Order: sequence, then C-alpha cells, then structure tokens
Amino acid sequence: MRTQIIQIKFMIAFAMICTLLFAQTGNEIIERVDNNMVVKTVSYHARMRISLGSVVREKEFFGYTQGREFAYLEFSAPARDKRTRFLKIGKEMWLYLPSLEKATKIAGHMLRQSLMGSDFSYDDITENEKLHDLYDIEIIGKDTFSGENCFVLELTAKVSEVNYYKRKMWVDADNYIPLHVELYAKSGKLMKEISVSEFKKIEGHNFPTSIKMVNKLRKDTYTEMIMEDVELDTEIPAKVFTKSYLERK
Repeated sequence: MRTQIIQIKFMIAFAMICTLLFAQTGNEIIERVDNNMVVKTVSYHARMRISLGSVVREKEFFGYTQGREFAYLEFSAPARDKRTRFLKIGKEMWLYLPSLEKATKIAGHMLRQSLMGSDFSYDDITENEKLHDLYDIEIIGKDTFSGENCFVLELTAKVSEVNYYKRKMWVDADNYIPLHVELYAKSGKLMKEISVSEFKKIEGHNFPTSIKMVNKLRKDTYTEMIMEDVELDTEIPAKVFTKSYLERK
C-alpha cells in the first residue's frame, strides 16, 4: 500500500512537471533564452582546450562584444599566438598577425571555418543575435539533460542569413539555458553539438561560462572553452572596435 501511494505521488508530481513544461510556447521559451544569452556588451577572458585525438592544445584570449555588430578578440597564449587579433564590424572581419604588422580581411565564407584550430568558427565565437528573430520555433518534446528537466525545441530558419539552418535545443526549464544544442545544415546533416556544463548569474543574466563544442565534420575532436572575468552590459571604449586599435603596435 505504501509503495502504491509513493507511486501515485510520483505520477502526480511528474504530471505537474509536464504541465509546467508545456505551459509556455516555443517563442516564449526562446525569448527567455535570448534574455540570458544576448547582451548589450560582454568582456571576458577565455581558455580553450582543443582536443585533436591524442593531441591537446591550450590557448588563451580575451574579447569584447557589443551588440551583434562589433566583436574583438586577442590571443595571449601560447607565445606563438600572442597578439593575434580579430575584429568584426558588421558582416566584415579582419585578422591581424603580428608577424605581418597589418590587418587582412577575412573572406565571408571563411567566417564558418575553424578559429585558431578549434571546433568553434569565427561566427560561433562572435554570435550575439536573438534566435527569436532568426528562427521559427516549435516545442517537440520534453527530456532531461545532465539531470535537469528540459524543453526540447526545434528551430528552423525563417531568414536566409543564419549560421545554421536548423537547431535542436534542450533548454533548462528552470534557468532557460540551452544545455545542449545540435546544429544542422539545410541538407539535414548534423554539423556540430554544443553542451553547457556551467553558467553564472551575472547582471541578471544566466550566462554560460563553460562550453564544449564538438565538430561532427571532423574526426575525434572537441573544444572546451572556459570564460572568466565576465562582465556584461558595461561600457566598452569605442576605439576597441577600430582597425587602428587592431593594428596597434
């Protein structure tokens, strides 16, 4: 009898969770995700651990992002990468190599290429756009990920210029963080997977600080990125997002 009561209580609790999970629309869920992930400005230091089979490479850089138009990255370690810099202004990006002492414009198709040998692309690192504006959203189920109750959403592009045509997302039902994301090409081919293992409450945002990216188009590789000293919605000097700052000695 006691066992039956426990089972009934469990079923009731489970039903309540299901009700709460589907009480919101897909658009409402993604709006809350956007409120966490999309910020006016962000400044940070980051460490990347790039695993290429039996080889592991570590890199460090710092960066600034302002809206969806501006981003700046500068690598500080290892020594061979020190002072390698990237600047994004609108849809254009420049690379500065200290050995050349000048900036070179990166061609548009290259923005989806590997950033410094990692599984992240240039577009992945600088992305700061509202998914709600780019995708049609549908709730396709419920699931758990890393022990957390999640909405499972499918996002399909409604505009032509997107990094990935389709996204399948496991969104934490409590904190509205995408704990796991599958990224697909228009052909339906799975391109990448992203998992978030840690986030911090910063200036009212639940902001991811530990991220793992797996490039499914490469064999036996993944990249872990840890973000530190994160500051959100603070003023960044305008000079940071200029070519003169990029090419400074």
